[in-house]
Amino acid sequence: MNSFLLTSLLLFLGAGVSAQFRQPSLEEAAARRWSLLNADRIAADADGQGITLSDVRRQIDPIVGQIRAAARTDLEFDQALKQAAEETLRSMAERQLVIAEFRANTANLPASYIDGDIEETIRRDFGGDRNRFVASLRAAGTTPLAYRKTIEDRIIFEFMVGQIRRRAWDVNPGKIQEYYDKNKADFLRKEQVKLRQITLTQGAAEKPEETAARAAAWADALAHPAKIAELLERYKVGGKPAGGPLTFADVAERISADDYARKGGDTGWRNVDDLNQTVVQALRTLKPGQVSAPLRFDVGAAPLYVIISPEDTRPKGYAPVSDPEVMTEIEGKVRAITLKLEIQRWLDEIRAKRLVQMR
Repeated sequence: MNSFLLTSLLLFLGAGVSAQFRQPSLEEAAARRWSLLNADRIAADADGQGITLSDVRRQIDPIVGQIRAAARTDLEFDQALKQAAEETLRSMAERQLVIAEFRANTANLPASYIDGDIEETIRRDFGGDRNRFVASLRAAGTTPLAYRKTIEDRIIFEFMVGQIRRRAWDVNPGKIQEYYDKNKADFLRKEQVKLRQITLTQGAAEKPEETAARAAAWADALAHPAKIAELLERYKVGGKPAGGPLTFADVAERISADDYARKGGDTGWRNVDDLNQTVVQALRTLKPGQVSAPLRFDVGAAPLYVIISPEDTRPKGYAPVSDPEVMTEIEGKVRAITLKLEIQRWLDEIRAKRLVQMR
């Protein structure tokens, strides 16, 4: 992109925006106004399809505020705006090349695809009112025909990228192992515990000693599940009927006062180093499946009690590649890397066949 084009584009996009940093002189204001009236021109030609400065502006306008907020000076703002303009223009040119490739090698996109997309938009965004839809297009400065072309291009582009994405989706065990071996340091874990907890707070009509007794009763019942049903009845605790013997998770859903209640008290895998020392000390005495005595914490005007139960532990060290969590993480990263490489290779092939000119 030549220097005149960049200057025009920055003026075209930034008129009235850089003014947030300093007041322009009369000469600068006049130059910017002249640019607004005269700067629009062809910025690039992608296989015969022109891309104008106003096309680029429409893409960048939504993020100009973010760019302005992140910039500390006029110079930083102009440089960031220039970079955004270059990246947007390049992306738009590549998109046009992809669409041209589709049209050169595939029959026309079935009209029903475009009709279906537009009808869904009218139904979803305009309550099925086509007149409102057309009015919104006029307000945006476009026409139904131009909008239809936009939708057609989007569907084509998404279809073409989807073809590449499908090729990148399959990740074989060899690629997983290769990524793991090269990035093993990323899978070093601290000592961890998979923990469930129940938090009990003092009721409005309870005395502190009554809350302590209630917490102790629940801890005892959780350690001896045959007592749970009787305790539910005693404290008039409702809840959906369980399909079998009540578990720690069932009780947590019914009585816990923390954010983990809806997940049955499941706090997930936690680094032991990140836990409160009172909790850590209790964990050191428990085996998976065992239940702690109530742990008292003095926060605010009244104490609260936490009952914990470890489900599993992990020692400090490298997570094995066979761990489902590790495999899922690696699959996602390998797919992302492969997709990026496949798209780049694909675009290079298209560029070799089709002409792009930045003016």
